Amino acid sequence: MNDKNDSFCNTRATLLLRVKNQQDEKSWEDFVFYYKKFIYIICRRMGLNHHDGEEVVQKVLLKLWNKLPDFDYNSGDRFRGWLCMMTGNTVKDFFRSHSRAEERKMKAADYEAWNPDVIAKPAIDKLVSDEWKNYISNMALENIRPKFSEKVIDVYLKSTEGVPVKELSEQIDVPVNTIYVYAKRVKSKLYEEIRRLCEELD
Repeated sequence: MNDKNDSFCNTRATLLLRVKNQQDEKSWEDFVFYYKKFIYIICRRMGLNHHDGEEVVQKVLLKLWNKLPDFDYNSGDRFRGWLCMMTGNTVKDFFRSHSRAEERKMKAADYEAWNPDVIAKPAIDKLVSDEWKNYISNMALENIRPKFSEKVIDVYLKSTEGVPVKELSEQIDVPVNTIYVYAKRVKSKLYEEIRRLCEELD
């Protein structure tokens, strides 16, 4: 998906605008559904284990619940950058608040790389952006899976991994032209779903 990375999610903040209303429970449920997994991924990248990561995710969600009504999307701030800094600060607070903080830091191999006090903001933004692209791409792929047979999905995935078309054709016993058709259909639906998700998210 390298050919569309530049405009991957420069879209409307539909869900972010709706979730500013704390009385809109459905929008908050949607927000948690989409962003909880992403926050967890960031926590894990910062070195937290599964249990601690789950705990920090809940802390971050609580902060978001309190702060989102005041978040000004039109101010020029990127929501994901803001979210990453909030998550990073929550992780640091978590380390400080536990008696074995130093040992936890020793085990957190990527902690310094993600520490907002150490790494430059542009680098953080790039890391978060890359994680988000992967996250949305994977979500979109799972969403479109029911529209295709496993064979067609497998063809698309193998083609993106660089498996030669001729080899794929021999493996599944279909013409080379059909391989191209399969891959094109899945790619088209995938980008369509990515665009749809990006219209709802940041």
